[in-house]
Amino acid sequence: MKNKVATFLIFFIIAGIFWFIIKLNEEYTINVSVPVKIDMRGSNFALESEVPRLLNVKVKGSGWNIIHLKYIANPVFKIKTKDIQETTIIRTTALTNESFHLPSSIKILFIEPEEIRIKVNSAMEKKVKVYPDITLSFDEGYDIVSPIRVEPESIIIRGSRKILGKIDSIPTKKIELNNLSQAVNIDVLLDDDLTNLISYDKETVKINFDVQQIVDKEFEKIPVQIINTPLKLEVICLPSFVNVKLRGGINVLGSMNNDSIKVFVDFKKFNSSLMEFITPEFILPFGVKVIDYYPKQFKLIQRE
Repeated sequence: MKNKVATFLIFFIIAGIFWFIIKLNEEYTINVSVPVKIDMRGSNFALESEVPRLLNVKVKGSGWNIIHLKYIANPVFKIKTKDIQETTIIRTTALTNESFHLPSSIKILFIEPEEIRIKVNSAMEKKVKVYPDITLSFDEGYDIVSPIRVEPESIIIRGSRKILGKIDSIPTKKIELNNLSQAVNIDVLLDDDLTNLISYDKETVKINFDVQQIVDKEFEKIPVQIINTPLKLEVICLPSFVNVKLRGGINVLGSMNNDSIKVFVDFKKFNSSLMEFITPEFILPFGVKVIDYYPKQFKLIQRE
């Protein structure tokens, strides 16, 4: 019985292989999205108008050719700089297999759009900021404890004066980092939504920031400073010290001392006729927050 089952399976597999081979010899029609690439490097000109990023190419060919086209060939339509004048119109209906580096056994049925309009102008360069397009989430009890740093902070972009005049910054690719519990240092690609219109002197930037476990820590007898006092006026703050409870990264708080915390009251914000007490303000390292402080009320005494 077992031998019969094994024999049946062998013949079934062989039949399946023959059926698959026969099917691959039949002709099929599919749509292929072909990227449009224009390399303006080394040219004194830059694109001033949008160019389609993809061509929709309908082709017909055997199953073998279709598999090769879909998974191996990766066709691209490249437009050479020397073929571009101030205004150029490319009729896609005139494109051939050679234009996409396709084998002659594949037949092109139609291409959309039917034409590509290219307008160029004098090229220029501009330095712009890079900003991270990033979404973060953290493990329970952890949080970011440093600014998000981008290296380099700025890049040089090249394009037409009209296009560059509308650009002040370039984003990175959207990235999402979840369940963070340690420092991050990663390479990120720049966004390429303006491919063909502008070129960058760099394709990637580094993004780094610190993530730490969040804890609380108390500091006692921090001196309270008075700022913006008028000349020839002596002002005393009572009490002159404050105890504060802070929340922040475990390593950040561990490296802090009383000198790391600046507490002040601003005399300009004090109106002696309306206010009996004034609220202190705090200057703290990035990511550190005041949870509580004592005493709560501070009085300013003025002496001429």
